[in-house]
Amino acid sequence: MIDAIVTHERPHFDEYQAIFLLKKFGENKFPGISAAKVVYLSSGGGIPDGRSADDCEKEGKLLIGVGGGRFDEHPAADKNRKQDECAATLVAKALGVADDLSLEKLLKFAVNNDLKAAAHPFDLAYIAKVMHQQYPPEKVMDWIMIGLEAKYQEQVSFFTEAGKEFERRAKIEEVLGPRGMILRMATIVSDDEQINKFARSAYGGKTAIVIQKRLSGNVQIFVNQQRGLTLYDVARILRLTEQKIKGKVVVSDWKMLASEGKVAGAEEWFFFQAAQMLLNGSLTASGVPATKIPFEQIQEIVRIGINPNAFEANFASRCKKGICASIIKGSACSWYKFGLQRCRKIRFEMRKP
Repeated sequence: MIDAIVTHERPHFDEYQAIFLLKKFGENKFPGISAAKVVYLSSGGGIPDGRSADDCEKEGKLLIGVGGGRFDEHPAADKNRKQDECAATLVAKALGVADDLSLEKLLKFAVNNDLKAAAHPFDLAYIAKVMHQQYPPEKVMDWIMIGLEAKYQEQVSFFTEAGKEFERRAKIEEVLGPRGMILRMATIVSDDEQINKFARSAYGGKTAIVIQKRLSGNVQIFVNQQRGLTLYDVARILRLTEQKIKGKVVVSDWKMLASEGKVAGAEEWFFFQAAQMLLNGSLTASGVPATKIPFEQIQEIVRIGINPNAFEANFASRCKKGICASIIKGSACSWYKFGLQRCRKIRFEMRKP
């Protein structure tokens, strides 16, 4: 029966995570662990009275990151450091959860933080370090446990709910992109908050383009930036189309139609350029009205916008020869008003002396 978890003062992130794993998954292997108190040693890595970690465990005291036991990866006089391990990974292996995909990122972060001192001034591990300077250990422990639980539940949702929802809801097609690339595009009707991330991850086939429609009718468009895709032309077409459906065009300037944030007349669409996302509402803007553009039309707009070799059907043969129909008297290309980058490039070349 375990009645105490023993670690050193101001635990490192891997020890916090080890304690989290023990309390969450360790009750069967270590009865009493879920309610065990945490005791902090001030003597460094050793046990003050010289007892071994095994002796302490027999007495109901489980040592984490101290004492030279099975959950202490640090080197000692008679042994080397346990390679590529930290307290969290040792505990995960002992509990049989080391291969749980929902713990993969947590364990990887713990190892990098412990072995490589990888840190960011606003990550959970560094904030815990700062909190040690201002708060009692019990408060820091509670805060860290809440953060770890939140991250764990996010990952559980990612691999279970989002994964299953993707399998059920995603309609996959191949579309043409820049330089003749064949891209995987997913169209999804779902309220799942993580499904677009799942789609773009390796588990979702590294989908290049995701169009997600929520049950409210709001639509978000995401691209996998590793493929070098942009949504500038998609933004131009969407925003002008939205205005035309309303019956009043407020902004038609090509540069403005692809600008950051919102544009007048098509306020439904927020363009986050750094991440190349087009958002018709979001988790932080749930009150944005749903787009009036039919979902099937949005899909077609994305197909057109993402493929720089797509041209208006009536004039495609001319366009591909470098001849812009809009410059030829008597011609009327319906795509001219969008100011697509591919079209402007052709006109620029035509105007050269």
